[in-house]
Amino acid sequence: MQSMKYTDLNFVCSRIPKDLRNLMMKEYPMLMIGGGFIRATIAGEKPSDIDIFGPDKDTLKAAAMALALKRSARLHESDNAFTILAPPRIPVQFIYRWVFGNPVDLITTFDFTICQAAIFLKPEADKDNLDLIRYKWESVLADEFYADLAARRLVYTHPDRNEDAGGSLMRVRKFLTRGYNIQAQSLAGVCARLFMGVRNLEDFSDEKRLTKILSGLLREVDPLIVVDGVDWIDEHQAVQEAEQA
Repeated sequence: MQSMKYTDLNFVCSRIPKDLRNLMMKEYPMLMIGGGFIRATIAGEKPSDIDIFGPDKDTLKAAAMALALKRSARLHESDNAFTILAPPRIPVQFIYRWVFGNPVDLITTFDFTICQAAIFLKPEADKDNLDLIRYKWESVLADEFYADLAARRLVYTHPDRNEDAGGSLMRVRKFLTRGYNIQAQSLAGVCARLFMGVRNLEDFSDEKRLTKILSGLLREVDPLIVVDGVDWIDEHQAVQEAEQA
């Protein structure tokens, strides 16, 4: 594992909406941002959402409700997440299907190295007042993150997590439309995960029936499928430093 380059960390933090950044720093410093938002920001792409992770469902729900109240937004609950919808602002998802107490455990569950990135708040005592706790933005990345992102290369990580069998393959399709590429070995790994969903099927000889079953598995894991097409404005709030009091 490695840390993000300081300039990238500063840039990513500056692109977090101000209300969400304040919510994390002042009320919920145990939360983490991971995955696509970080990748897209560093790559100069337009993020489709912001995924928030945390230690338990109750904490994530409380934070989601607090942000929804601040934005006068609608809170949508799916099987995976609490999603804050306030078009045209960028949606924010508080993922509770998988919960994590630290960022290293979080990023090891992402299915591609270019998604294995997280930023979080690290507490530290103020040098002039040891009773005062300050929070500093920190990051953790897969060792291959920068190289694979520069090559726009999808490298499958074979994550050990409970997910819908077709989720990774559906994400491959989305990445390919954005100009990414995938080599045979990684594509085979993604297909193997899909076929694990039908490993107990006794008869593989009926091609049409197998096609129907696999089609049922190829559904998007991302709960934002319910709000595809929502437009959002560029609301990024610049900050001067990655470290905030």
